[in-house]
Amino acid sequence: MQLFNSGFFWFFEGILFCLAIIGLKVWAEDRSIPMPFWKWIAFAVWMVLFGFTVAFIGTSLGENEVNAAVKGGILFGIIVAISGVGLWRLIKIGIGNGEEGTQTGPEERPA
Repeated sequence: MQLFNSGFFWFFEGILFCLAIIGLKVWAEDRSIPMPFWKWIAFAVWMVLFGFTVAFIGTSLGENEVNAAVKGGILFGIIVAISGVGLWRLIKIGIGNGEEGTQTGPEERPA
C-alpha cells in the first residue's frame, strides 16, 4: 500500500479533479446549460466529498486497516453516489426543451 502514502497518488487525484472541472465546463457549454456560481460551488463540494472518500480508503489501506477501508468505502461511497445523483439533477436545471429534458404534456398522453 505504498502507493497511497506517496505524493504521486494525490498528484494524480488532483489532475483528475482538474480534468473533471474542465470536462464539466465543456459539457455544459455544448448543451447550453447555464452554470451559475452556485452550481460550481455544489460541484466543488461534491468533488471534495468524493476526494475525502478516496483519501479515507487510501489512508486506511495504507495503515493496513482493511476492515475500516471497506466499511468506510461502503458508507461514504453510498453517500457520494446519492449526492452525485442529486448534483446531476441540479446541474441539469435550466435545460430547455432539448433531447434530454423532454416530457410529454397532458395533451400528448394517450387516453
